[in-house]
Amino acid sequence: MPGVPTISLFTTVEDFKYLWMKYVVGFDLSVHCARCLEGTYSNRIHPHYARFTGIRLNEAPAQYFYLCGVTQRPYRWKDNLHLAFIYKPGSVIQYDDGRTGIVIEDAERIEIKKLLRYDLEPHGRESAYFTCRNWRFAYQIVHADQIGSVPIVP
Repeated sequence: MPGVPTISLFTTVEDFKYLWMKYVVGFDLSVHCARCLEGTYSNRIHPHYARFTGIRLNEAPAQYFYLCGVTQRPYRWKDNLHLAFIYKPGSVIQYDDGRTGIVIEDAERIEIKKLLRYDLEPHGRESAYFTCRNWRFAYQIVHADQIGSVPIVP
């Protein structure tokens, strides 16, 4: 397997009900949440760990990587963790939202856009889909050529 990103630091005070990382190889926009990201879950990322270091993301091939954490007590949508990225030698992601800090080496972050519309897909007008950041990420990758002119919500 060619070079891979490494999570050199993950630390959180958040109480995640779910914390997972997926090696993404494709997308299924007929479903939302984690199921729309086709690929393999990492066995090294768990909600029971508040801190870990030195995790090489080499368990499965991937075109994209997706790290997700869902809060539980209390559940706050805005506090959920969504970090999509690609392998990029020499680049470093430094993420800190005041509750969770992450450093990923050899990676470049892909911002998950909030578009004004998602009408290129049959489910694009259903709130369960267009509010799901997993699905929004998949949508923006699948339709990258067409959404260049779709306004982004500021």
